[in-house]
Amino acid sequence: MESNSLALEALVIAREGAPLSGPISLTVDAGEILMVKGSNGAGKSTFLRTLAGLLAPLSGTLRFNGQWPMAHQPLYLGHRQGLARELTVADNVALWAGMCGYPEIIGAALHYFELEDILDVPLSHLSAGWQQRVMLTRLITMQSPLWLLDEPTANLDQEGAKLLQSLIQVRLEQGGVVVIATHSPMQGDMIKTLDINALNQTLHTVI
Repeated sequence: MESNSLALEALVIAREGAPLSGPISLTVDAGEILMVKGSNGAGKSTFLRTLAGLLAPLSGTLRFNGQWPMAHQPLYLGHRQGLARELTVADNVALWAGMCGYPEIIGAALHYFELEDILDVPLSHLSAGWQQRVMLTRLITMQSPLWLLDEPTANLDQEGAKLLQSLIQVRLEQGGVVVIATHSPMQGDMIKTLDINALNQTLHTVI
């Protein structure tokens, strides 16, 4: 099992220079999930994008295994799927795996998410749920010890959500760290919770 750890020290997230939270200090260790809760617009996506290095924190520090930037980039899946609607399922999966993943396991990713029968179908012809499955293949082809997932169950049916839950469980058993913003219940004994709404209230009290 890998030994990984995400540590935040007095981290303040911001949108367009304005603070969205009070200071966040916590540690998420190998095999643990951090569930990020909050109402729409509270800052869940901003928090994940900050951890991904796409946004700068207003103050504070974040480190993975004692350093930042981390040796291996976090695997961040956000609301924007990054899929090419004019390309087929197979071409979309190959595109991401070829750029920053492992092309040799494309077949395994397609099989896991039950995409083999629609390989030649353009993304524009698929439902939102099947498009989400195509994006989620990156959890297999783009390996990282730190997963940052923003509403990954969006548009998934019950079967798709179970496939995702099983994949997350395997990553945790391997020593990975998962940070996830979701309204869906998660299973597991090693779950920590971060309530963005409560942090917003702390911020307003301080101000």
